[in-house]
Amino acid sequence: MDQILAATKQAQVAAGQLPTNAEEASPPEEEHTLTELLAACEGAMCEVLTEDNYLFFAGHVTEQDPEFKMATIEPRHNSEAPLGVGHSTAVKVQVRVRESWGTLVMLYGTVSVCEEDYWKIFVNHAVACNECRRAFRQRVEVEATILWGPDFRFRGKCQLEDISLVGVALYSPLKLDVGRQMILSIPYLTEEYQYPYELPCTVAACRNVAEHGQPPRWRYGCAFDPLDEDLESILYKDIMMLQFKGRHV
Repeated sequence: MDQILAATKQAQVAAGQLPTNAEEASPPEEEHTLTELLAACEGAMCEVLTEDNYLFFAGHVTEQDPEFKMATIEPRHNSEAPLGVGHSTAVKVQVRVRESWGTLVMLYGTVSVCEEDYWKIFVNHAVACNECRRAFRQRVEVEATILWGPDFRFRGKCQLEDISLVGVALYSPLKLDVGRQMILSIPYLTEEYQYPYELPCTVAACRNVAEHGQPPRWRYGCAFDPLDEDLESILYKDIMMLQFKGRHV
C-alpha cells in the first residue's frame, strides 16, 4: 500500500493537488498509477455515485482489468443495481481499502455495462488519500452523548452534523481540547435498524461557531479509532440508509 500512496502522491502533484517539489521525480505515467490503484480496490466495499454525490448503489469491486481500465462492481447481497442508466454516464466510485486503514480510493469514469447484478465502469482517473475528511460524509441530525475524562465518567450532550466511516462532525457547548479521547454514545442513526453505538474517537479539530456575544458553541471534527469489521458493516448500512432516505424525501 505504501507504493500505492507514493504513486498517488505523484499523481496529485501532477494534478496540482499537492505542492511541487523541485527535487521530486516526475510523476509516473497515468496507466501505471491506475494499475496500482485498481489492484488495491479489488474485493473492497464501495459506493457508486453520481457526479454530485447521489448514490446509485453500494457494493463490492469484484474484478478489475488494468489493461482496459475497467472495474466490475456487484451490488451488495439481496440488492440490485439500477437499470436504465445511459452508456457513458459519468460516475464516481468511492472505495475503502481495508489493507491500509483510512485510505480512500476514488475512481472517476463512465458506465460501460449496466445490468441489475453488476456494472462495468471504464475508469479514466483514480486518486487515493488517507485524510479522514475525504471520506463521504452523510448529514445527520441526531442527539448523542459525549463521554470523556477518567474512565469516561463525565458526560455531556451534543448534536451530530455529519458522519462517515472514519469520523464525525458535531456541536456541543463543552470545551474539549484537540487530542482529547472520548466515546460518542449514539442511541441510533436510523429508525429502521435502531443500533446503539459506542464509538471511541479523538478530537481532531474544534472551533467556536457561536455569534458574537452568544454562549460558546463548539464545532468538533472527530476521528474514529479503527472500527472492527462487524461494527463498520453496521455503520455502513446505517449511512447508506440515510443516503437513500435523503434522496427520497
